[in-house]
Amino acid sequence: MEPKLLERHAGILEILISDYIASAEPVGSRTIAKKYAGHLSPATIRNVLSDLTEMGFLTQPHTSAGRVPTGAGMRYFVDTLLKKRELSDAEMEAIRECCAGDEREVMSIIQNTSKLLAQVSHYVGLVMTPSTEEMIFKQIQFMPLSKNKVLGIFVSRDGIVQNRLIETGEDFNFSEIDKISNYCNNSFHGMTLEDALDKIERELATDYAKYDKMLRHAMLFSREVLSCIPGSELVVGGEIQLLDTPEFSNSEEFRRVVRELEEKNKVVKLLERCREGQGVRIFIGSDSPEGRGLDLVGIVGAPYKREGRTVGTLGVIGPMRMDYSRVVPIVDFTAKVLGDILDA
Repeated sequence: MEPKLLERHAGILEILISDYIASAEPVGSRTIAKKYAGHLSPATIRNVLSDLTEMGFLTQPHTSAGRVPTGAGMRYFVDTLLKKRELSDAEMEAIRECCAGDEREVMSIIQNTSKLLAQVSHYVGLVMTPSTEEMIFKQIQFMPLSKNKVLGIFVSRDGIVQNRLIETGEDFNFSEIDKISNYCNNSFHGMTLEDALDKIERELATDYAKYDKMLRHAMLFSREVLSCIPGSELVVGGEIQLLDTPEFSNSEEFRRVVRELEEKNKVVKLLERCREGQGVRIFIGSDSPEGRGLDLVGIVGAPYKREGRTVGTLGVIGPMRMDYSRVVPIVDFTAKVLGDILDA
């Protein structure tokens, strides 16, 4: 549980962090004194800064320099002091238009959304594709290609397409393959992928499946395709924009973060935690259990829904001092818009 700061300490911490977000430079007592317009003496301000440093909210990079917030200081700021601004009507309309564009295919919409988040926030946009557990079966089609080979094509209601080449072990004519496709579509239409796979296993366990060639191969072919559909994927947009921030103008620091985005595991784990609740969550690098590689960044994430069910998450990753007052409403509204587009 975070300590409750005295009003004076909280006020100075808010001024210092707000200035640091804008400048990316250590903030000294003289700058804070100007913001307070003489209400507090320089000595009092220095004492408060010393207290905040001892409490672990601030650190002093160099003896002669000002102070910068630590991860704990940023955490207190976003949890207690952050004042979120409202998006303008023009900003909201721009987000609506950019998310959808002229696309109807879900992956294209998701790619548009990651680019939009990067463009509007000036950081890096992140979108997790719908999870396989929540994916809804729309259609499956099997096509004979050559001797003992069939191509299976699965399409989800979200527009996700997955192809799988199946080694059948025996020949099938077009009529047989067509019957298998029709049987599968009648059996699984509207089911979640998870429920469809469960039904396949139950059908294969019956005596009927042992003697009915069409049923047995319908289930085997379907299992071959559905069980190979990859889980949620992370779509990233605007990585290069990190180079525009002072923290990542150093090529080594930039490479570290890009490496984490490419490997994806740590970022995905954080975004998956957004599925657990409602609304926006903020992760500060140093308080992340995922450890080194994300210690200089902040992540703002939110779940998006389809038909009232959470199907994925999206967010923005940037320097730990990113402008959360701007980014939080952008992420929150974009998640709602993406859900509306998927429902349309």
